[in-house]
Amino acid sequence: MAAATTGLAQDTVVLKNGDVLSGKILQQDAQHVFLRSSAFGSVSLSTRDIAKIQIRTEELGEIQVPADALEESSVEAEDHASPEPENDASPDGEAPPSRNPEAKSFARNEPPGPPDEDTSREKKRWSGEAALSFAMRQSTTSNQSGVIKEEEFETYLLNGKLKWKGDRNNVDWNCTYRYSESDLKKYDDFLNLTQQYKHSFENDNYFASAKTVYQRDYRRQIEDEYLQTAEFGIKWVSHAQFQLTTSAGGGYHMYDRLIDDDTETLSIEEPKFIFDESLRWQLINTLTFIQKYTHLGDLENYHSVFSAGLENKLVKDLFLQIEYRLDRDTEVYYDDKGYYDRAVLTKLLYKF
Repeated sequence: MAAATTGLAQDTVVLKNGDVLSGKILQQDAQHVFLRSSAFGSVSLSTRDIAKIQIRTEELGEIQVPADALEESSVEAEDHASPEPENDASPDGEAPPSRNPEAKSFARNEPPGPPDEDTSREKKRWSGEAALSFAMRQSTTSNQSGVIKEEEFETYLLNGKLKWKGDRNNVDWNCTYRYSESDLKKYDDFLNLTQQYKHSFENDNYFASAKTVYQRDYRRQIEDEYLQTAEFGIKWVSHAQFQLTTSAGGGYHMYDRLIDDDTETLSIEEPKFIFDESLRWQLINTLTFIQKYTHLGDLENYHSVFSAGLENKLVKDLFLQIEYRLDRDTEVYYDDKGYYDRAVLTKLLYKF
């Protein structure tokens, strides 16, 4: 039998039983040819039943694919391709995509398309971030006599991060600088340099990390602060939309703290316990909830930082973050009051 269709350019499939089907070839692989015909719709034909294919192109005119070429391709793919049902068309009439990764096209020699986005991201080893933040802060300190001092001020913050990602080893470098002053006094001068190495085990739910930190903090009366940690972590949840990780370990902590109206320096060197927690929850495609917590020390003498906020995607690589941050250091001025700093940050973030 024969089925005719309308159109300027018609592809023709001649079957071994003598039937001739005309229409448009949508896709071919070594086992099947998907043809759209006005009489039958979209159908799937086995290459074993095809005698020849006639393809009409504007550039070359009519091209014929002989039966022996079809049979050769079918034999080559027999051990590699899973069987496909005939007439396996989608509900909307479109032919389904080929399930054979080594599919061959008999109709047109088209160049391969762009690489899949997920595949290209997997091969990307280097990435980074650059951010500019503005913060409204409320800070509470106390001296050795127990006199409490509370201040409100504005702070500007610059942050840069560079990441290298291997198969199981990752390295992050982070630099943060924060400063604030008025006509009367300096409120804040903060610098943090951090390098973190992370190794993922064969069971991807477990990892080990080592963190090296240098810091100076005017508000906490810190001149030079060094911290080296070693931690073991667990990825409790690791989905595309939700991630939760924790890690704990020990570290060596050394710092110089100014005392007696900044006239003397007290040097401290001691081991410390450290705990880190991180949560990331993608609420919708453009909005993500982020929360982090770090605890350094014991239950009485410690320095902890808690932050939580929302990250909104503005354009392709540009994000806006609104974050609440709570910073507590009980060792400042060596009394029960300590250092207590609250801030609301508005951050413009660029990821590359």
